[in-house]
Amino acid sequence: MRKYVFFLYLLFMAGLIFAQKSPRDDFDFPKLNKIQAPNIKTRVLDNGMTLYLVEDHTYPTISLRAMFTVGSRLEPADKIGLAQITGEVIRTGGTESRNGDELDALLESLAASVETGIGNSYGYASVSLLKKDIYTGLQVLADILMNPAFDQEKIDLAKMQMKTSISRRNDDIGAISLREFQKLIYGKKSPYARHPEYATVDAITREDIIEFHQQYFHPNNMLLAAWGDFDIDELIEKIDATFKYWKKTPLQIPAVPRPAYEYNYSVNLVNKQDADQSWVQLGHIGDRKDNPDYPVLVVMNSIMGFDRIFKRVRTDEGLAYSASAYYDAEYDHEGVFRVMAQTKSASTVYAIRIMLEEIEKMTRELVTEKELEKAKDQYLNSYVFNFDRKSKIVNRVLTYAYFDYPLDFNQRIKEGIEKVTREDILRVAKKYLHPQKVRILVVGNPADFDTPLSELGTVNEIDITIPTPKEEKPQASAADLEKGKSLILSMAETVGGLNSINQVENIVSDVTLTQTTPMGEMELGVTTTVVFPDKVHFKMQTPGGEMQMVLSGEKAWMVSPQGMAAAPPAIKRNLQEGLFHDIIGICQSIESLSFQHLGSKTFADQDAEALLISDENLSFQLYLSRQEMLPLGLKYKTIGQQGPTEVEEHYSDYREVEGIMLPFKVITLEKGEKASEVVVNNCSINAQLDEALFQQ
Repeated sequence: MRKYVFFLYLLFMAGLIFAQKSPRDDFDFPKLNKIQAPNIKTRVLDNGMTLYLVEDHTYPTISLRAMFTVGSRLEPADKIGLAQITGEVIRTGGTESRNGDELDALLESLAASVETGIGNSYGYASVSLLKKDIYTGLQVLADILMNPAFDQEKIDLAKMQMKTSISRRNDDIGAISLREFQKLIYGKKSPYARHPEYATVDAITREDIIEFHQQYFHPNNMLLAAWGDFDIDELIEKIDATFKYWKKTPLQIPAVPRPAYEYNYSVNLVNKQDADQSWVQLGHIGDRKDNPDYPVLVVMNSIMGFDRIFKRVRTDEGLAYSASAYYDAEYDHEGVFRVMAQTKSASTVYAIRIMLEEIEKMTRELVTEKELEKAKDQYLNSYVFNFDRKSKIVNRVLTYAYFDYPLDFNQRIKEGIEKVTREDILRVAKKYLHPQKVRILVVGNPADFDTPLSELGTVNEIDITIPTPKEEKPQASAADLEKGKSLILSMAETVGGLNSINQVENIVSDVTLTQTTPMGEMELGVTTTVVFPDKVHFKMQTPGGEMQMVLSGEKAWMVSPQGMAAAPPAIKRNLQEGLFHDIIGICQSIESLSFQHLGSKTFADQDAEALLISDENLSFQLYLSRQEMLPLGLKYKTIGQQGPTEVEEHYSDYREVEGIMLPFKVITLEKGEKASEVVVNNCSINAQLDEALFQQ
């Protein structure tokens, strides 16, 4: 009996359903009072840094926010994740004068905060502190931006966290839907849709981070806004004095990448057999905010999203938990137009047809006067909330300045919306909506759909498998392969002989599993049932009740006190790997596997012969005791909770069961640290099994 390495994932799903009661038809909204915008003073320092300053003496606090022309869209395609890690470790990695922990302690003593980050289109740094500590706060900000230490331990931690995120990115179908729809619109390799992979994260070095920082973090590539309890002239002097030694540098900023898009119709599916509902998105490329038609698009989107899609799909038909439409426009590149619904699996195709009908209807009929007035009133009556805090005002102005928009852009949009007519909406709907050329994406279980998705067109199935780094296999000579096959045959004879092994149909074991967790060791009772060649059943007694994990051919599922669900891809993969590593299974599949002798080595402090065992997709190293030819254990790479990891399994305490030698103790190491221990309490071969064990 061998130990099947597995990870128990707790899956949490939270759904928010937003419903909004419409205002009464006879309610008259009063005309908005004139809004007094605060006076924003600008100044360009000698080193090229541009300042935006607003006095606000309401509280004795000061806030600062810097923006840099940088972003993940500018990072190399083979090092995706570089920008995010750089933006994080600028702060967490400390500076040349203070490490990250010392910075944390200093800021905590001041009741202050400093945050940094790099998103897709820009980098930022923000500071919040009491007025009396402004000098110290500016010194800390300057030190972080000018002299980051990029501590290797903090880099490794950021990379580990990013790998953990990669390993779990397919757990939530909503996240899958948003991610894959971006790819459908922008393209898989677009900087507006791509995302980190294990290989791109592994490729990032400290030198890459230093170089990325040095390319983009300069004062003449920085906008700095400040608002709070200060005198403007005094604060300018403090900022100038703090940053005066940061010299202007010639900039080499790559051009903003623009999406390349062709309108065409397609139907796409992410087959998630563990999904009990469907996430639907359909749409095409959007536009930019500087489009003169943008105010009309805002009103059109409000009517289509709330008065049409939401009302028809969710309220009238009762098909969806949520439904909406967004005609997104970005500042410096085209956004995405998307219509979304989170619906029952059994209403998937019907919901899509209704969504398409409503888009098409927008392009051929005038909206009603009531819809127009309601949409405009909703926007205009929420407009005041753009000015309820100085932080909103200053951040908005900073954003406009960053993207080279007029600083009064918000006011211009308001005035444009006030002028929108029904005829304007029909005109832009005909121009910007293309219901016959949308790209449709469904994330769900097609077995549960109301009708086949193919009724909408040829279905392109999207593979969301997380790519794992390719392991280079050593070159195999004919002699290595011949020696490997000979050693496996010797092992088979020691284990019990091929004739006896081929008679093994199943093995049932009651074991005690001791799992190492961050809270200490946890002991579980487990019953494992292996049916060769392709079935595994685990039954575990956990603190939360009995849990089962089952693999039957290509299907895998889990049963818990909460019910049954398809197993997440990581668990299914782990179960399949377990079967592939099983010694009995190996002996029964000798003719279909490759065995390469890797030489004599030491494993678990014993002399061993090392073999590389592989098929078309998987491989692992098996170590045989040189004297007895019994398996000492194996070594392989798999995907853990923190991404790719190397696992060792050490076998001992061999006992004979029905003429077959099986290990009764297995210790598993992950990255050299003990992860678990399995002790077999009793074991039987070719037991009578309940057929229901492998039935969903």
